[in-house]
Amino acid sequence: MRQALIDAGVLRYEIGYAAEVGWKGDGDSPPPFDYVAELLENRISNICAVVEADTPPILFLTGKTNFRNDIAKRRKYKDRDGRKPFHFKNITAYMEAVYETRKQEGLEADDLMSMEQTKRRDETIICTRDKDLRQVPGLHYGWELGNQPQFGPEEISDFGKIELRRSKSGIKIVGGGYKFFLSQCITGDSVDTVPGLRGYGPVKAFEMLDATQGIPEAFKAVREAYKAVYGNDGDAELLEQGQLLWMVRELNEDGSPKMWRFPE
Repeated sequence: MRQALIDAGVLRYEIGYAAEVGWKGDGDSPPPFDYVAELLENRISNICAVVEADTPPILFLTGKTNFRNDIAKRRKYKDRDGRKPFHFKNITAYMEAVYETRKQEGLEADDLMSMEQTKRRDETIICTRDKDLRQVPGLHYGWELGNQPQFGPEEISDFGKIELRRSKSGIKIVGGGYKFFLSQCITGDSVDTVPGLRGYGPVKAFEMLDATQGIPEAFKAVREAYKAVYGNDGDAELLEQGQLLWMVRELNEDGSPKMWRFPE
């Protein structure tokens, strides 16, 4: 059995904007929703075919509230504005009517996908363009979009790996697993307005983590870097960044997210 866990939040924007660009209608009128629905169906069908899913997919959406808003102290979490495509709400309604969808207040689609894959690692594959989810062990797939190449399908191990990638747009770290998560604790995430460690970029993060052989060694390197910058406040700063970046793997008995803690 293989089931595709699809990031519906990404699809809402991708398909909505693609329909507006691709529709050859008259004037400035928006594309008819039948055209939008066809694009959406084609994308979902293609994802399921490439990953060789043999059971209907589950689509994941983000709730209106987010527990990370209460964690972020240095900068507001996901402090960004953006125009939504014309059919944004219609796409959402269509997904919820046609497919099995999951949404839970307080959590992001990323968290729900992470929890599902953690529970059913041998049966699922996370399908998204969002690199953040690659910290979660298991199978992953990212479809080609614009200048972004296809990723996978690829199995990501618990500790994972990282590499330094240079391009015309700059230098960045790519990878997966816990090692990739720790690299994000250093570099931050500009898209989600997570600042990371002040004064450190991808090159320093890579040099710090590349040769490490396990979670204890890698975590120790990151913790020492935070203490070098923030002194006695280093642990508190690292905990904030880590909890903002960590994809929730399970819930506590009261239904609250089980937060990331320093490894023993």
